[in-house]
Amino acid sequence: MIRPLAAVLASIALTGPAAAAAPRTEVVDVGGARAYVSADDAAPLAGVGLVVRAGVDRQTTSQNGLAALVAESILHTPAGASPAVPPTAGAAAAGATAQTMPLSDAVDALGASIGYAVGTDSVRFYLEGTPEAIAATAPLVARALAAPSFDATTLAAARAALAERFGDEDSDPRLVGRAMLRASYYRGGAGLPPLGNAGALAALTPADAKAFYDRWYVRGSAAVAAVGRTGQATDAASRALAAALPAGTAPAATVAVHAPAAQPKRIVTHRDVAAPYVMLGFAAPALGDRDFPAALVMRSLLSSVLDRPTATTLPPAFRAVGTIYGYDTAPAQMIVWINGARIDAETGLTAVDAVVKAAAAKPVSATVLSRFKESARGEWTLESVSLDERARAIANAVTRGLDPDVADDVRAAIGRVTAADVQRVAKKYFQRFDVALVMPRSAGS
Repeated sequence: MIRPLAAVLASIALTGPAAAAAPRTEVVDVGGARAYVSADDAAPLAGVGLVVRAGVDRQTTSQNGLAALVAESILHTPAGASPAVPPTAGAAAAGATAQTMPLSDAVDALGASIGYAVGTDSVRFYLEGTPEAIAATAPLVARALAAPSFDATTLAAARAALAERFGDEDSDPRLVGRAMLRASYYRGGAGLPPLGNAGALAALTPADAKAFYDRWYVRGSAAVAAVGRTGQATDAASRALAAALPAGTAPAATVAVHAPAAQPKRIVTHRDVAAPYVMLGFAAPALGDRDFPAALVMRSLLSSVLDRPTATTLPPAFRAVGTIYGYDTAPAQMIVWINGARIDAETGLTAVDAVVKAAAAKPVSATVLSRFKESARGEWTLESVSLDERARAIANAVTRGLDPDVADDVRAAIGRVTAADVQRVAKKYFQRFDVALVMPRSAGS
């Protein structure tokens, strides 16, 4: 029998003290950059993530998508044969074709995987596999990072790959609404969509990509996170990835915002959806802020609005309401979405408004507080279960100048949240918001 989600979250929350007793992340100098090593001997795989301060806030408003195009081009750079390839027939065949294979295909052929995620202030490359696969593929990744190709062929392949991702994101009304609210909240490059758009990418040239790489891909502003079955292979990979970037430090960037006004801004778009989605964008505290743990409790409270208990966890498309919390950026933004296919959008909007006003008007009861603190701890734990998520959590922390194990500290801090804390956060952040409406297309459009 599958337990209800609330029960699962509560049981996970109860494991907090044991999790907090785990070894702390080790910090190692890998030659001009820091590596953060979080070992897990029970894990069958290892992951190595490289964080470079080359996110969308480094773009000008005329460079929409450039950060993603550069990162995607690195994955499409032809890979050279790796000296670490084991001398087997399959590996030899993979090595023979690696010279012309895109990096991502060459890594796959050697039993590992590589991807990237573009954030507001950074891009994170993530390599995962067995220690042997990490040892075999890290030199390939390092070569591509050190000398990426930005010729017309590589850029065309990168644009095509990004176009596929545009289609996926454009079909999800929650992601469409999030992009609208981010553009409304953040100023300058920080408000641009992480992947850009097809029209903007078509205008970017090889010279644009190379200039962006040369300016922002520098070692002094980078960090490496190694997680899982760490050891000699991940140590060597961390050193290789850090050494692939030229020496230098990128200047810090300040993220500016348009705070929601007393009268909500309404932004409307149309997509091929069966029912409208209503998205509310609130200013919110970022990771490391003293109000962050209480905001996680508020998130849990808002996620429960109009939610119905079920025996299993429903996919997002079948939920009435949910949240997206972009706490990796300071200032942060929390988005509440309402699925008009599951509940009348106006009813949902009224319910959310009632909850945030009630939370600000008076402290929640001890019973309600205890319930949503448990849910918040469980939800927070579920955000760093996989190796990729653990590496991301470390990256989020260190790019904010925080301790790499701050996620464990947050879990404990949620337990100290008081009703007064929730009321203060509700008053400070959740009384003003902007609204994005993703509406069905009309019959002739």
